[in-house]
Amino acid sequence: MSKKISKKESEIKSIRLDKFLSNAHIGTRNEVKKIIKEGRVSVNFEIIRNPDFHVKLDDIIELDGNRIEPHKNVYIIFHKPSGFVSTTSDREPSVLNLIDHPYLNELHIAGRLDKDVEGLLILTNDGEFTHNLISPKKHIEKEYWIYTKENVEVTQNMVKMVSEGIELEKGTKTLPGKIRKVSEKIISLTIVEGKYHQVKKMCISLGIEWEKIVRVRIGNLTLEGLEKGKWKELSKEEISKFIFG
Repeated sequence: MSKKISKKESEIKSIRLDKFLSNAHIGTRNEVKKIIKEGRVSVNFEIIRNPDFHVKLDDIIELDGNRIEPHKNVYIIFHKPSGFVSTTSDREPSVLNLIDHPYLNELHIAGRLDKDVEGLLILTNDGEFTHNLISPKKHIEKEYWIYTKENVEVTQNMVKMVSEGIELEKGTKTLPGKIRKVSEKIISLTIVEGKYHQVKKMCISLGIEWEKIVRVRIGNLTLEGLEKGKWKELSKEEISKFIFG
């Protein structure tokens, strides 16, 4: 059931019609002004030709008879392949080149992965969500599978090192994490932070030689059903349920 908006709240949150449409990614401000003046936009089933007209949160706004939803927060999960950077780049292939979404220019990556690391990425335009996701204080688990060159046994000393925190360099120590053996050549490493090259540096300290690193889980959100190079959009309720409980 949608939230009932009070008259006072609705009046406060009014916005110009052209801005509403441009925020909803219908077009640039000039483009939507033209669309409005052509009589293609209605507000509460009445044609409006004035771009300055103010609309409210509970108004029904349509373009060519189709309902236009207001600007929203977007949450995308993506199965990153190796060889793509987690930034906007003209020099290297970027994960953003693999995502076709109307809000693409607004999206940022909540917890980047190195170019040669694969696995679960979350892209969003919700800054508060990202802060909560990557903040070590929230203790959101990020699980990585380390594909090793040879069979590596997880020793009690390795478990102790990870659980107590590993000093990556002077003055920089990891928060407590978990390590376990998944199969003959796969080791699981779970952390709650994301320092620069942290997983790789932890592997070096633990004496683990890796062939491939894959982030398989964030909170309870996994790559299940998501092929490499593919993405899907989730609602905030869906993604928060998996990550924040």
